[in-house]
Amino acid sequence: MKLSSIRNITSELFYEERGLKLDHTTEHEAHSHECGHSCSHSHDISLTDDINAGPNLAHLLPTIFGVIGIIAGLVLQNMGHQSYPIPFILAAVVAGYPVAKEGFKALCSGRGLDINLLTTVAGLGAILLGEYAEAAAVLTLFSIGEYLEESAGEKSRRSIRAMMDLAPLKAHVKTDEGLTDIPAENVELGDVVMIFPGEKIPVDGKVIMGRSSVDESIISGESMPVEKEPGSAVLAGSMNADGSLEVVVTSRAEDTTISQIIEMIEESQSKKARTQKTVDRFAKIWTPLMLGLSLILGIGVPLVLKQEMRPWIYRGLTVLIVSCPCSLVISTPVTIVGAITRAAREGVLIKGGIHLEELGRVKAVAFDKTGTITQNKVVVDKVVPSDGAASERLLWYAASCESASEHPLARAVVEKAIEQEIDFGFPQEFRAIPGQGVIAVVSGQKVYVGNENLFLSQNVKIPEELSSKAVSLRSMGKTVVFVGVDKEVIGMLALSDAIRPEARQAISELSEQGIQSVMISGDDARTAEAVARHVGIQSVYANLSPQRKLELIKEMKMKFGKVAMVGDGINDAPSLAEANVGIALGNGTDIALEAADVVLMRPDLLAVPNGIQLARESNRLISQNISFSVIVKVLALAMVFAGKLPLWLAVMVDSGAAVLVTFNGLRILGRSS
Repeated sequence: MKLSSIRNITSELFYEERGLKLDHTTEHEAHSHECGHSCSHSHDISLTDDINAGPNLAHLLPTIFGVIGIIAGLVLQNMGHQSYPIPFILAAVVAGYPVAKEGFKALCSGRGLDINLLTTVAGLGAILLGEYAEAAAVLTLFSIGEYLEESAGEKSRRSIRAMMDLAPLKAHVKTDEGLTDIPAENVELGDVVMIFPGEKIPVDGKVIMGRSSVDESIISGESMPVEKEPGSAVLAGSMNADGSLEVVVTSRAEDTTISQIIEMIEESQSKKARTQKTVDRFAKIWTPLMLGLSLILGIGVPLVLKQEMRPWIYRGLTVLIVSCPCSLVISTPVTIVGAITRAAREGVLIKGGIHLEELGRVKAVAFDKTGTITQNKVVVDKVVPSDGAASERLLWYAASCESASEHPLARAVVEKAIEQEIDFGFPQEFRAIPGQGVIAVVSGQKVYVGNENLFLSQNVKIPEELSSKAVSLRSMGKTVVFVGVDKEVIGMLALSDAIRPEARQAISELSEQGIQSVMISGDDARTAEAVARHVGIQSVYANLSPQRKLELIKEMKMKFGKVAMVGDGINDAPSLAEANVGIALGNGTDIALEAADVVLMRPDLLAVPNGIQLARESNRLISQNISFSVIVKVLALAMVFAGKLPLWLAVMVDSGAAVLVTFNGLRILGRSS
């Protein structure tokens, strides 16, 4: 699956005039969803089926008629009326017609024998044996079970429909004649769309005019409104609050982030988990074996033993019903779809069931540093004035000098002054010295901002006290710049890459889950170790090339087993692809997003332990469902061979097991992390 449209919203747009068309293309891989088991089930939790389909009164009518027919037949039978078989037969025909229709449809489509057809055969067999009440009960009870199972599956479909309904149907597009309302799917790249207060945003785009706060919780999981201004990205389906926005379109309707989320959920079953593949392979073998066993039991045994065929045929029909592994087959996909759907609601995109399963088995997580643990944004985190100097004065001179520079360190100094509401000035003269710093004239005074080499070249002595403090700050991974006015050093500033505020908690939660956290970074060892200490990571590997990162992931897989990698940059892409689960931040590079198996729609590292917890819960539910299905089948077959399981009860056992595993799997949709 291609995720380039997620990056389109943050790519640079060269918008020169209204009406400019942007030449962006997004490649979509075709995907298919198929039932991989011979005993297919008519109500697999598949999102590519009719998304709007769901249980309704029409589905219940045959079942209701079947119940009425059974009651009428029992009344007539108790009265000793000779016509009592008629209501039973009518009940079996009406309730069984939809069942038989689905069964023959599956057979004709090449999906093989399914539970619908097997139940139909069992019902016909019961009628031929004169067990009219049994036939009616079998088909009516099965119809009830199908309805209950469909109702459970509808919960999953409702979650997807809610997402599909997020984006509005129309967009206000600016033209030479003014605003024109057109369907959102007809909006083109480069069109300019107006979004008014209180409206849903119809497209992915970039703000070119206006300011507002936007609720993106349904898309990214971000609980607080996000402030938008010119240059900010907006996502289709999010809610505009209090201001009007003028937005240039960066993705067509079919390529929006919300569309990608829906497509990813739909694709989840095309990338089946290993457990699901194993179950499907088992089902392909199991069903023909059980069909053969039922024939042997119903025909071969009485012929060989020269016994009455009627009870043995009845027993063979019961085996047909019991043997169909529907609950086993549905046990995995229903849980996977539910988990992936919930993860998407919480801003975590998991690209398939196999990645969900692997995520739940992770024993170690490797974190990139820059842009992952840190925000890749330089900030001033310490102002250290010399003896007798004031912090405000120090910052005033530094910001006044750096206001003429475009260097990231300079921008950080200026932002710090603005944050502290310092009304700094501007230099009359300015000179940048590469590798050393800057020299400027501010209010008639010569100001120096830079490292020791700058002050050495200008014959300005740095006090010993400041030098020793600088050594200590550098050992903590900080960058130090000194500030001097004329021939006096008035202090220094310590700068660092801002650490994500949630990083320490995320590492702590991973530790509580028994997961080892490791930092692998291309940065120098001193900086990497300082950041690692701050967030609670014990194992640090620094000065790594992309190739060495890749090799380290391979080593970690041998040591820990299942390993996840969290990164955002091009240099992380090989490691993301090599890890059992690659996790990329949604604001990362295109290559990282393509290489990853999981994408965090917002840069919140708490999504990592939350996602692992969700995946573990999903794996537990799958194990519960499989164990329950196997136990039920074994016990039911034992009762059949003992002659203790009537046909109608076999139907209840089979349908009941499928309903229970479906509801159990879908419990994950309603749980909070």
